[in-house]
Amino acid sequence: MISGFNNYTAGVLDALSEDAKQALIAAGRRVRYASGQLIQTRGKRAAELVIILSGHVRMTTLCEDGSELLSSILGPGQQFNEVTLFAKAAITHDALAVGDIELLFLSETVYSQFSKNYPEIVQALLISNVQRVHQLIELLNDVRALPKIVVLARILYKNAWQLRGESQSNTVEIDIAQEDIAMFLGVTRPYLNKIFTQLSDLGLIHLSYRKVRISNLSALGNWIKQHLTYFPVDESKFK
Repeated sequence: MISGFNNYTAGVLDALSEDAKQALIAAGRRVRYASGQLIQTRGKRAAELVIILSGHVRMTTLCEDGSELLSSILGPGQQFNEVTLFAKAAITHDALAVGDIELLFLSETVYSQFSKNYPEIVQALLISNVQRVHQLIELLNDVRALPKIVVLARILYKNAWQLRGESQSNTVEIDIAQEDIAMFLGVTRPYLNKIFTQLSDLGLIHLSYRKVRISNLSALGNWIKQHLTYFPVDESKFK
């Protein structure tokens, strides 16, 4: 299943057998949300695992001054709020619907019973969350050690690789607003435009409204390798 932005990991539904997947969907509570609707608020207490059945969810932190800290845009098959079940922690993100979506909610009681009947869900969640930790560590290293232009190139490269799926196309178009990328990187739009222009001048990307086209995925990957200051342990996934 295809993720949205800044998420290259398997979702829990991807790692389940078909029988377990259908049983899980039948066991949970299905809820539809309209585009832009707020799903949850950071800091609230609600022990529920949430799985995306259709559409995309914007995982973000809404600040008091009206600004926004974007973490990722999750897609079908992926899940969130595991920490509310397993760490008894508060909800870590505000979540908003991107387009019309359908979510599956599993309360603590429902999850506990389901995991007894289908223990493979424990392994599925473990795989998904370990992959997320791995992704987060690499991203943290990038942000701390690399120039912003290389961080941006790595983000675009990984998203493009995920989007092209089984295709061997060397040109990939990413449908993402530049303001979302700026929020994620924690930079201003003018600064983002500056480094976008640098990548564009190198012939690696082409910009248009709400889209970034990777002109040559192989060339972008080679350019990144030349500018990394450490060995990328996620390289085997993106080559």
